[in-house]
Amino acid sequence: MSKTFKHPGTWVAIYDLHYPLVDWPTFNAAMDFMSKNEIAGFIWGGDQFDNNEISHHTKGKPIFRERAAYKRNTDGFNNKILKPLEEVLGNEIPLIYITGNHERFEQDLIECHPELEGTIEHDKLLHLEERGWQIVPLGHSYKLGKLAVIHGDILTGIGNQAGLFPSKKAVEIFACSVLAGHTHASQSYTRVSPVTERDKWMGWIAPIAGKTNPSYLRNRPTAWMNGFVIIEVRADGTFNLYPVIVCADGTFSYGGHVYGGKR
Repeated sequence: MSKTFKHPGTWVAIYDLHYPLVDWPTFNAAMDFMSKNEIAGFIWGGDQFDNNEISHHTKGKPIFRERAAYKRNTDGFNNKILKPLEEVLGNEIPLIYITGNHERFEQDLIECHPELEGTIEHDKLLHLEERGWQIVPLGHSYKLGKLAVIHGDILTGIGNQAGLFPSKKAVEIFACSVLAGHTHASQSYTRVSPVTERDKWMGWIAPIAGKTNPSYLRNRPTAWMNGFVIIEVRADGTFNLYPVIVCADGTFSYGGHVYGGKR
């Protein structure tokens, strides 16, 4: 039975966790916020898993494919991330699981080894649908009021070539307000209609909940920022969206309160 919420309803979206490459202060800060506020819905924005151990990027590089890594990371995500999150959120609110391109690595492997089908898909191994999660397939969107929520892989070419303004590209492709992740560098863009000054759309790229300097970057500088997104949705579908950047000490402030701080 679904819970009845006041409006606006507060939603939380976490993007690009890349488990096990989690930035724990960021995840803990988001958990602190959710445990102290009434949450109307939750969205995993894609790339919940890094899947480095089955990635086509590490094919032929056994140093990156540790023994039993896939099972260890699946169990770790379940025990350290998913169960604590479900305990805080309960099962009476919408729980959205958007598929990212790193989850797609599972399908890439199955295409090469069809005999593994049914044995390596996280959604089945974790029984997500039975646990109340609505799965959004790769390349599709979840409509939250007047906001389209996507992973963002559709904004890039082969690899991660997103261009300078993926938030602009998102608005141009979807012709509505859009929240995406995938490129890890928080930004926003506004598109104005020449027909009427009231028609304005915005695109946002969410900050990342995973590590901002994973080993494969070889310490290259990036604009990646740690954080998550708070969305306040009203009954008519209008909304306010707040990208939260978590500070180096693992804290952030919202509505006059400081959250987080657990390392």
